[in-house]
Amino acid sequence: MRIRSDHDNDEGFTLIELLVVIIIIGILAAIAIPVFLNQRKKGYEASLKADMHTVALAEETYLAENPDSYATGTQLVDGNFVNKVSSGNNIGIYLSGGEAFCFVAFSSKDPTHWYAYDSVAGGMQPGVFSGGNANTDCPTKGQIPGWSLGGYVSDANGSVTGTG
Repeated sequence: MRIRSDHDNDEGFTLIELLVVIIIIGILAAIAIPVFLNQRKKGYEASLKADMHTVALAEETYLAENPDSYATGTQLVDGNFVNKVSSGNNIGIYLSGGEAFCFVAFSSKDPTHWYAYDSVAGGMQPGVFSGGNANTDCPTKGQIPGWSLGGYVSDANGSVTGTG
């Protein structure tokens, strides 16, 4: 019977070493996954805000060419004022003749967060709204009479559509 000597080479890892490595990988994954998910949400938010800015510029351009009123969603798309919005973004347009416009928007990829853009109140409104209620999300909605739904601009299936 041979007893193990110091000259024998041990190969492989012990069970304790393997468990320590697995625990470290688990901790890193627990930290990284929520951060990654938050970055995706910020990406959806950035694309929605960029699309709202694009539609706001289109509304101002339309008003410069047609001084009596802002455009409906159909007029923006058919007149090539807006030819692209990010996939899944939906922007509801509320108009008050040629005086003001307000958008209430959300992304179908993150439908729990709504954003508001009010032309009279200075553009993008701070905070995140829930429910997309234009009566409460647009600060000037109660101050200027004659508001009406001007339709929607959205990209539900790869091509931009306008209604209203």
